[in-house]
Amino acid sequence: MKKFRIVKESFQNIKKCPGCALKKHRRNQVIGKGSIPATILFIGEAPGKSEDLLGEPFVGPSGNLLNRMIRDASDLAKCKPPSYFITNTVLCRPWIWDNSRDNYGSNREPKRSEILACKKNIIEIANIIEPEFVVFIGQVSFMYYSGEFKDNARITHPSAHLRFGGDYGGQTSPMYNTDIRTLSDLFRRFKC
Repeated sequence: MKKFRIVKESFQNIKKCPGCALKKHRRNQVIGKGSIPATILFIGEAPGKSEDLLGEPFVGPSGNLLNRMIRDASDLAKCKPPSYFITNTVLCRPWIWDNSRDNYGSNREPKRSEILACKKNIIEIANIIEPEFVVFIGQVSFMYYSGEFKDNARITHPSAHLRFGGDYGGQTSPMYNTDIRTLSDLFRRFKC
C-alpha cells in the first residue's frame, strides 16, 4: 500500500510539471502505460496526435506495430515478454502550431530544449518503474538517455518501419528482423 501511495504521489508531481512551450499546445500529458514496477522501460520519441487526444503513448499505427513487434519477439523467444512500461522523451506532443505554415498541425521532432525540460520527469518515471533494462525506441531517445541507463538496447522506431519498411509495416525488412531478434534475446534474458 505504501508503494502505491508513493507511485500515485510521484505521478501527481509529474502532472504538476511547469512545462515548456509544449504544455500550452497539448490536450493531454502522456506519462505512459504499462506495469509498475516493470522489468523493461521502453522510451520512445514523443506523443503524436492520437496519443495527445487519448493521453496514452503508442496508439495508432506506430503503437499497433510496436505491439506486433513485441508479439513477434515473444514468439521467437518462445516465452511471454517480461513486464514493461512505455513512455517518451517528452510527455507533451510537439507539433507545428504556426497556422501560417503549410504543415500546420503536423507532428515534429521535439527540440533539444523541450527534451531537456522534460528530463526530470522521465528520470522520475524511471525511478517509479525501477526497470532492469531500458529499450530506446528510435534515435532521439537513445541520443538523450543512453548515458542515463547502463543496461540498454535500441530498436528502430515503428514509424520508421512504417515509412521505409514496405509491405506489412516493415515486417519483411532486415531492420524489422534485427529489432525482433534484439527484443527476443532480451525477453529470453529476463523471462525464459
